[in-house]
Amino acid sequence: MKKSTLFILLLGLVLCIPGCGFEGAGEAVVTIVEATPTPEPTPTPEVTPTPAAPAATPTPAPVMEQSPSGVNVEKKDGTYYAVADLNLRADCTAEAELVDSVSAGTQLTSTGVCENGWIRVDYNGQTCFASGDFVSATAPEGTADGGNGE
Repeated sequence: MKKSTLFILLLGLVLCIPGCGFEGAGEAVVTIVEATPTPEPTPTPEVTPTPAAPAATPTPAPVMEQSPSGVNVEKKDGTYYAVADLNLRADCTAEAELVDSVSAGTQLTSTGVCENGWIRVDYNGQTCFASGDFVSATAPEGTADGGNGE
């Protein structure tokens, strides 16, 4: 019985050794895991306010004056030309005193525009008024400013 026990023991040992999970050096797999460091939080960028649109430049209010009879006159410089023979008056009405007369094509330097359509002009150093119906901002044909140089 000693021989049979020894034989069974030896047979069990031979059968157990391959079943231990050892398969040899060539078939082993090793996985290397690298630790990833925790990222540092990025600082929140400062919020810069969007610049506001530039404020619109207000249109200056027109400078208003009054004629001798109390009619509102907007101060406005310009150049006008008489389109017909024209009477220049002391105020902005047809009944006002006659100051002077000019012929068609005469250049007049405007200093204001009356609310009733008359033009305040400086003529020979004197303030006069001309009816807006008889003046134009465009030089007439035949004058130095109007084209053919007569």
